[in-house]
Order: sequence, then structure tokens, then C-alpha cells
Amino acid sequence: MILIYLVFADPIKGQQVNFNSIDSLSYQLYLKGEWDSLLQLGKLAEKADIVYPNLSSRLGYAAFMKGNNSLSLKHFNYVLKENSFNQNALYYAVLNNKLLSRNEAAAFRSKNLDEDLKKPLNIGYKKLAESIDVETSFKPTNSEVRKMGKFYRIGVSNRINYRWKLNHSVSSFQQNLLTPTDTRTTNQQNRNNNPTNFRKFNVNDFQYYLKSDVFLNENFLLTNAYHMIYTHFDNSTYSTNIISTGLKYFTPFADFKMEINTGLMLDSLQTQLAFSSTYHPIGNLDIYGNSRVSYQKRTNLTQLNFSQVIGLKLSKKIWVEMHGTFGQIKNFIDNDAFYIYDAIDAGNFRIGTSFIIAFNNHISLLSNYYYEQKRLYSQNTNYHLHSYSLGLTWKL
Repeated sequence: MILIYLVFADPIKGQQVNFNSIDSLSYQLYLKGEWDSLLQLGKLAEKADIVYPNLSSRLGYAAFMKGNNSLSLKHFNYVLKENSFNQNALYYAVLNNKLLSRNEAAAFRSKNLDEDLKKPLNIGYKKLAESIDVETSFKPTNSEVRKMGKFYRIGVSNRINYRWKLNHSVSSFQQNLLTPTDTRTTNQQNRNNNPTNFRKFNVNDFQYYLKSDVFLNENFLLTNAYHMIYTHFDNSTYSTNIISTGLKYFTPFADFKMEINTGLMLDSLQTQLAFSSTYHPIGNLDIYGNSRVSYQKRTNLTQLNFSQVIGLKLSKKIWVEMHGTFGQIKNFIDNDAFYIYDAIDAGNFRIGTSFIIAFNNHISLLSNYYYEQKRLYSQNTNYHLHSYSLGLTWKL
């Protein structure tokens, strides 16, 4: 730091801030592994409008060594704008994207990467099955008329090429519900000290989900998804068909996404618009967040929802996420229509916690808990739902 101060003691006059001095000093700091000083030098060079590929490569590597993957990606992206086949820049662009959990961006960048660099990263290859995942959850309540719900899902993803990936999923949900057998309400009978007689009926869902992710270029990802639900409700059957289209824009420190979900849900037309962003304030997965605002329009209903996720790295292999959804949760479409919450009872809000354990580069475990306050259909009675989920992902 003293050396930098002496060389650039008067940068305003611009007498000593020039290409030769920047190039010489940055190379010396790079060879010595003085990453903090090198990054400080990079800031001074940027203020003096001295930016060129060799300097960006040195700064990108320095940021990588300091664990700032977003800053490293920013510098290597500049190198790739000048030369899209620069193997060093491509390697670190792919690696930084992987470390930021941007696997689709990493796969796209790998298209020009030499095989000897690409193979150890195991990214971007055509695969019939790129990953397999399973999920199960149990949802007990404290209501005598809403029994425990059960959800099961299995999914597989296949990669068509470096820019195109498909995700398939089938799932099932079951729950037993009780309803009074006569026309008098439960409250009326309770006031008269008369017992309430209930009739049990079942809710059974079968669901199929398909998602296509296509990278259009280095910055834009186009997502199209289709979710079909066939519901057996008491003695009736209903179908839900939702189409989701989203466009995501990537920057090194954040991405921004607009999406529209539309289709027939339980035989009624619904449209939901959403804007979301995932961000890495310190340039890695030590801390990250996702914020999402959605607006839903349905026959005789409009609603606004806000969802927030904050993730923290607890150790080398373990992360915790705290999440919440606020606003009425009814016929709510989430995560590119991957989850559709079409239960008969509306939710008032939801809060929860997830733990993610990466056992190795291939196997990871997700455990999730959330609490949701729900309201009985056509009544003002609230009840509590607790959801416990486990998910396992195997990357091939």
C-alpha cells in the first residue's frame, strides 16, 4: 500500500498515472501475490480510464484469490469482450459462475473452452440425464378438519447442448379434509352445544412440469415452462394448465428477471406478473439474497405478494436460508411455475428456514421448514400449517 501511495501520490495531475507505470506495477504485484494492493491499484487505474485485457486478467485473478467471484467475473468478462477465445478468461468465467451457483451461465461460457480445461469442470456437455432429484414433504395442521398433507416429487434434467437445458418433474399431493354433513355451520352447532358431524373427502393431485432454459447470449436467459395439474377433489375433477415465460439479465453481482405466468387454474383464467432479483453483495455465496414481487389477477381477485430469501454460508459445505412470503397466498405461482399453491384455503403469510448440505460435487441435501398461517375456506377461522421437506439432488 505504501508503494502504491508513493507512485500515485498526486493522481489528479495525472503526471504519474499512465499506462506504463500501471502495467509495470500491476505485474510486480501479481507476481508477488499482493492481491489487496493489486485490487487497489486497479481502482486507481479505472479512475484514470486505464483498462486493458492484461490488467483485467491480473485483477480478475486477484479478486478470485480473495474469494470475490463477482468482481473476478467482472474483470474476466471484460477480457472476453476483447477476445472471446481467451482460455484463461474463459476458464475463470466458467469457474466463477459455478461458484455463484449460476450453472446455466457457466455452461454457456464453456462453449469455447478447450477440452483439457473443460473436462475437469464437468460443465456444458450434452447429457441425457444431467441431474436427478427427489423431494418429499409432510404438512401437518392444528385443524381437526384439515388433515396432514403429503407431497412427493421426482425430477430429471437433461442438457441438449451448452446453451439449452430441459427439466422434467412429476409429483403428487394428497390430503384428507372434513366438511360438516348438514347445512348448519359449526359455530351455530357449538353455540347450541350440539355435536358436529363431518364427512371426509380427499384431495389428490397429479402434476407434470417441464421447463426449458435457453441462453440467448452472454447476458440473457430465456425460460419457458409448462405445469399441468390434474386434481381429484371430492367427487369432482379439475385441471390446471399454466404457462410461464421469463427473461433474466445477468450482471456479475446480480441478476434481474421479469416473468409472466398465465393459464387456466381450476377452470378460471389467471395471470401473474413477477419481478425478481438474486444478488451477491460481497461477490460470493457467503451471503446472498433473492427478492421477488408478484402481481396476480384472477376473476374477481387481484393480489400482491412479496417474497424474500436471505442465504448465509455456515461452513464449507453447509448453507442456511431464511425465507418468507407475505400477502395472501392463494392460487400462488412460484419459481417459474415449479410450485403452484392452489389449496382451497388461502394463506395469510409464510416464513421458514432451509438448510443446504453439499456432501460433494455430485450430491446435495435440502431440508426445509416453513410455517404458514391459513384461513379456512368461506370462514374467518385461522389455523396453523407446518411443512417439513427433504430433497436430494444427484448431479451426474
